Amino acid sequence: MELWYNKPATDWNMALPAGNGRLGCMQFGGVAHEQFQLNEDSLWSGGPMHRLNPDAADTLPKVQALLRQGKVPEAERLALNGLSSTPCGMRAYQPLGDLILDFDDLSTDADCYKRSLDLETGSLNVRFIVGNAHYERETFISYPDGVLVLRVSVDSPQGLSLRCRLNRKRCEKAGHLDNSTTYFTGNSNGIRYAAAVRLAEYDGGTSRVVGDTVLLCGVKSAVFLLAAATTYRETFPLQAVTSCLNNAAKQSYDELKKRHLDYICKNFSTCHLNLASDWTLERLPTDVRLKYAATQADPGLDALYFQYGRWLLFAASRPGSLPANLQGIWNDSFFPPWDSKFTININTEMNYWPAAVCGLASCEEPLFDLLARMVPNGQHTAQEMYGCRGFVAHHNTDLWGDTDPQDRYLPASFWPMGAAWLCTHIWRYYLYSCDVQFLRSRFTILEQAVLFFIDFLEQDEDGFYVTNPSVSPENTYILPSGVHGNLCIGSTMDMQILHELFAGYLVAAAELDVSNETTHAAATILLKLRPMRIGKDGRLLEWGGEYGEVEPGHRHISHLYALAPGNEISTLATPKWADAARKTLEYRLANGGGYTGWSRAWIALFWVRLGEGSKWEECLRELYANSTFPNLMDNHPSKHGPVFQMDGNSGMLAAMAECLVQIIYEGMKPQAVSLLPALPPSWQSGSVMGLRLPGGASADILWEKGILLKTTLHATAPWRMRLHYANIDAEIELFAGQSVTLNTALQTIDSSKSTTII
Repeated sequence: MELWYNKPATDWNMALPAGNGRLGCMQFGGVAHEQFQLNEDSLWSGGPMHRLNPDAADTLPKVQALLRQGKVPEAERLALNGLSSTPCGMRAYQPLGDLILDFDDLSTDADCYKRSLDLETGSLNVRFIVGNAHYERETFISYPDGVLVLRVSVDSPQGLSLRCRLNRKRCEKAGHLDNSTTYFTGNSNGIRYAAAVRLAEYDGGTSRVVGDTVLLCGVKSAVFLLAAATTYRETFPLQAVTSCLNNAAKQSYDELKKRHLDYICKNFSTCHLNLASDWTLERLPTDVRLKYAATQADPGLDALYFQYGRWLLFAASRPGSLPANLQGIWNDSFFPPWDSKFTININTEMNYWPAAVCGLASCEEPLFDLLARMVPNGQHTAQEMYGCRGFVAHHNTDLWGDTDPQDRYLPASFWPMGAAWLCTHIWRYYLYSCDVQFLRSRFTILEQAVLFFIDFLEQDEDGFYVTNPSVSPENTYILPSGVHGNLCIGSTMDMQILHELFAGYLVAAAELDVSNETTHAAATILLKLRPMRIGKDGRLLEWGGEYGEVEPGHRHISHLYALAPGNEISTLATPKWADAARKTLEYRLANGGGYTGWSRAWIALFWVRLGEGSKWEECLRELYANSTFPNLMDNHPSKHGPVFQMDGNSGMLAAMAECLVQIIYEGMKPQAVSLLPALPPSWQSGSVMGLRLPGGASADILWEKGILLKTTLHATAPWRMRLHYANIDAEIELFAGQSVTLNTALQTIDSSKSTTII
């Protein structure tokens, strides 16, 4: 399964990605001039900062009082001056540089050109013919060995001649370390960095190093290794890079590749979607095929997009790395839109929605590591800004775990729910992993998030607990008086997130046999969180009152959090609320909603949760047509032009997975697995392997003509769950290591233990 093209990339949004969590690249694949744009995940624009506004603690109660009095403009003016951080911005993610190869004996002309990303091997490949000579380049970024590996070769007796060098416009020093290794080093406002490329082996011809360039003449093949490091992890980056290259160079190219492939096979190739495809379309380059799929069904491309979404997350986030940021790990700008940070009012969370179900749970580990780094900062913010215990974060964070308000942007900055939303991922991870040790190790983070809201929440006139101040990201309301506002008391999304946070915390406490003052207070507050409300037109209210909206088609549909990714609303358990959610969604779309990739992906997941296969498939076509670059990366509009954001890919991947298996909850615990709940019309026949289920199991599913043929369940732990398909329910109980295959009627085909049909 591969993305492939019959011409080199002419810009970044046509290049192809590779990564191992820490090191990433985008390959352009030029014939005579090859470029790899490089990233190292910890190369940001500087060190940690203390940005909290010294007047925040005195300003906060005044802002709160003004909001209670309905004086919104006055509250917002005061908040901008007294609550905004100083400085208002965090650190930005930055590019590492470029690896450049210039081939002296080649021009831009070539025959039989093919540039590809092989998703089964995680390798980038370029192949072409010039004259009678076949040229090949193969690139992969090894997680086991921490290096980018590039092999160039030709079958011509004359060999090839090339110049290889590293380039970074802002580096401070460059040159060569020995007769095979060139490097650069620099300092990014406190973060020192280094990168080096080594000629590890070559066949025939000659080699030498001049300045910062490796020169090869007449070689049949050559292998280059590249490594990078910063002082975020290493005291002496260049020394760490040299050590990494020394260790990698002890192995042959074939040995490096085998270690890479073994890791891919074990950690990535365990989940796969197959859909009936038109073989004439398979012969089209991916960019041509994308244009076709924007208007007509192409299940084969859908399956490719599914696996590509998995690849992007796998390449951008591995154990030991930083989490996937707005652009995963790939960024070519020193001034990227929104600093390419971790935007935690949906985008970072959306990156990880498909992790557990798609067999990539380990990719979420960096997110929990980031949360742990945020806690001490968030405790300082909670105490000094809010006068509260626990920890809090707003709508952005960076590699240092910054928790203070970001920007002077009223629709987003003063939203105290960022840490709360991230913490809901702890409980969801545990539901799939059943790892009690993990839950115990992260329980303090959950408790600290809950503790903040125990202190921060206030009671409204009806006695319900609400946030004050907050916003509904990133929307603007209109009061009956005509006044526009952003700051509010108790937005619906806040209450939904808090319901999930508190309920998950309490169930986690019960799992760990924890009972204390915090659990007792949390239980009391949970029962008195302000409930969702339905307006006169049948839609869910987004704020505490029935207000108008400046943008009725706003990209954020925050008040549907309880439908997705939350589980408070479902068609089976809460049909009244599901109907209100449907009306809300239809209204947003009728007014132009879903105009960004991540928003369209979120809408797709909403439709999946509502059981609407045809409607979520329409979202997929819209995503292809308007929000996807030729390299299948998500296309997000910005004031500087279209930019890649990974959340659109991950969000649509989550919708694809949930149209095949969907979890039905009772409270915070999974009660059933629904099979093929929102199969789209064009996915008439297909199979999926390795979708993970809560409790320690996975499912392989086969269907034809839209009808389930068989399901095979594999349990890695004692597992009991109710299965649901069409109008049939079956109670399944398996012991660890057991598998069972069921037919259309959910009856056992083969197993050592029968199922019970309800």
